[in-house]
Amino acid sequence: MRNLRLGIVGWNAEVKAYISFIEDGLIQEVQVVAIYIPDSRVMEEVQAYYPFIPVYRDYREMIRQQRVEAVLSFHPSLQYST
Repeated sequence: MRNLRLGIVGWNAEVKAYISFIEDGLIQEVQVVAIYIPDSRVMEEVQAYYPFIPVYRDYREMIRQQRVEAVLSFHPSLQYST
């Protein structure tokens, strides 16, 4: 069976945990294909953690270019977590 192509919106500690669950095989048949972050300062942090996952500032471009089939939205905490 093929993997569901997942886009993630947002960045916080929960995003890193969720991606770790996928990478560790705890969530199967899902592939994180892109992350949407509108803040360019935060984009650099995300790219440092996950250089293999494309990061976008335009969610429409993310969905179109990566053929995203589902989106998970993570709301930020009071500040972006590392």
